[in-house]
Amino acid sequence: MQIITNILIKYGILGIAIAGFSEAVLLPMPMEFIFIPIVLLDTSKALLHSITLIVFSAFGSIAGYYAGKLLGTPLLNKLIYKDKFNKIKEMYSKNAFLTILTSSFTPIPYEAYVISAGAFNINLSVFMTASILSRVIRYLPQGILIYIFGDAILAYIKSYTLFAGMLVFMLFLVFKYYFKMKKSSKS
Repeated sequence: MQIITNILIKYGILGIAIAGFSEAVLLPMPMEFIFIPIVLLDTSKALLHSITLIVFSAFGSIAGYYAGKLLGTPLLNKLIYKDKFNKIKEMYSKNAFLTILTSSFTPIPYEAYVISAGAFNINLSVFMTASILSRVIRYLPQGILIYIFGDAILAYIKSYTLFAGMLVFMLFLVFKYYFKMKKSSKS
């Protein structure tokens, strides 16, 4: 994996675009390993690099979605363990939007969520809205922070990613509780 990372870093913004696209289909690694070293070479372009990563990750998500739709569960069975497959399926059955939204902050690789969304026939609009939003929540603040503070902010980015994941999860619980209460009041 280190060889791929080094090659992508060498190509700068093109490397970010390739990595962003591949993240949703092929690369089971955090994009920060590629994104941050490239952004630190010229912090004045951090926002451009963040947006590039988000856009190409969205394109890759579409490709991964359709790969899942075409190749379905046989592809998923080769990519992820059965327990993760069942966990993702269960999460989608509860709330597809929040499953995709929180996918950026789980230990299960993002491409497993993307490919499974196609395999499980998740609505494409729901999938893309949540997918883009999850990428924005994860990568745009990193670009903004690096743009403003430079490499001095690196120690905080890891904490931010954890904090953002916890915040999204807490919002999920609040919405789940709200809709459960709303449903029970109608009964």
